[in-house]
Amino acid sequence: MTPEQTHILIDRLDESLSGNPATGPSLEQNPEASQEWQYLHMAVDAIRDAGLYEQVSAVRAALKAEQEGTRVVPFAETSGSASGATVETSEPTGAVVRSIYRRYSLRAAALILVITSSAFLYKYLSISSQSLYDRYYSSFELNTARGAGDEQPIVKAYDAKDWTTVLSLAGTAKSRDNQTDFLAGMADLELKRYDDAITHFEEIIAVNTHAGTDFYQDEAEYYLAISWLARGNVNEAMPILEKIRADAHHQYHEKVAKMSFFDLRLAQYKENK
Repeated sequence: MTPEQTHILIDRLDESLSGNPATGPSLEQNPEASQEWQYLHMAVDAIRDAGLYEQVSAVRAALKAEQEGTRVVPFAETSGSASGATVETSEPTGAVVRSIYRRYSLRAAALILVITSSAFLYKYLSISSQSLYDRYYSSFELNTARGAGDEQPIVKAYDAKDWTTVLSLAGTAKSRDNQTDFLAGMADLELKRYDDAITHFEEIIAVNTHAGTDFYQDEAEYYLAISWLARGNVNEAMPILEKIRADAHHQYHEKVAKMSFFDLRLAQYKENK
């Protein structure tokens, strides 16, 4: 990889971790950098997913101690103090501090390696788009989301989980709207007719784009991504999920933010092999 490509990746990673929108050259124009970017994202998500911040913090604390010329004294070395708490003693930066830093670094690195290797192997063998669909799919409750008391036959059929009737009513409706398409899409999803569900959700997004509206937009985007996962196409689901995660005002932002993007990217990697 060229220095220019490395520079692009570093800038993009800094922007991503700080929550800022991506700027600068597009990675799509550089296939090699784009692939490395995916690997970087997987590494960051792996650390987050395995909860390794404490181990990483230990390394950073040791490094800071070396730079500042102080030594972090473990509990065992402070048994003679009244509080028994960890204290710092000033020492010139030198062999002792470097030795302590090296010990902390090696222990933390070994622990990170063991945990991530074991977790990665298990995840690699068990993760698939279908398993992610099973984990993240939840039925859409119309009454709590759109207000009870709607007496439309298609709404009654949906509340009764009569998926066949929902599809029949949607197919014979004189006028189609986003609600009709969405309920039909959810019925198809419940019946595992994923291609039909995708068609309904994409139709809602297309209508909103053309008319400048947002009726059932958030719902359609989220369940479109879920439908792609169910169909086994993580590549199609990922851009939608990334968009939702980046939008704090999206109705499904919190739900998507809680997803394991390491698992999603791992499934994507397996799909692209």
